[in-house]
Amino acid sequence: MPRKSEWIEQLPSALEELRQFPASVVDRAILEKVLRIERRTAIRLMNRFGGFQTGKTFLIDRVRLIEQLEQLDRGEAVTIERDRRSRLADELEKTRRLAPGRKVRVDVAPDVRDRRMKDLPAGIHLKPGELRIEFYGAEDLLRHLFELSQAMVNDFGRFQAAVE
Repeated sequence: MPRKSEWIEQLPSALEELRQFPASVVDRAILEKVLRIERRTAIRLMNRFGGFQTGKTFLIDRVRLIEQLEQLDRGEAVTIERDRRSRLADELEKTRRLAPGRKVRVDVAPDVRDRRMKDLPAGIHLKPGELRIEFYGAEDLLRHLFELSQAMVNDFGRFQAAVE
């Protein structure tokens, strides 16, 4: 059985299309189109909903299909899935608002990756149990923190001696 989450979102529009469909039976291709599903999924659904074969064509009574899809659309499984999708969309929207994906670029000296403890700018003060940074705005603070992190990695012995 196909996962309902792949096609249940199409149920309202599919039902509307099927109600307006002029023929008394629906074939696999029509079911694929209205539910936006693949061939194999359409065949499985037609078997599930009481489809029948006429020659090489697989058909299902349109009224019976509508009744079964309406029942499914009102069912608990579909309601749960729609609620889950709604909660997921809400969480994604919250995440987008909190972290809009803006990358911060800070200009640093070309040799910053080789920074040593003795090369730190004058605004960084480090002694046992204390770190003090003088800065002039967010970018300046980021620049100082990046320089300090590079010096800590490149010159760990002196960093450790300075803070202990």
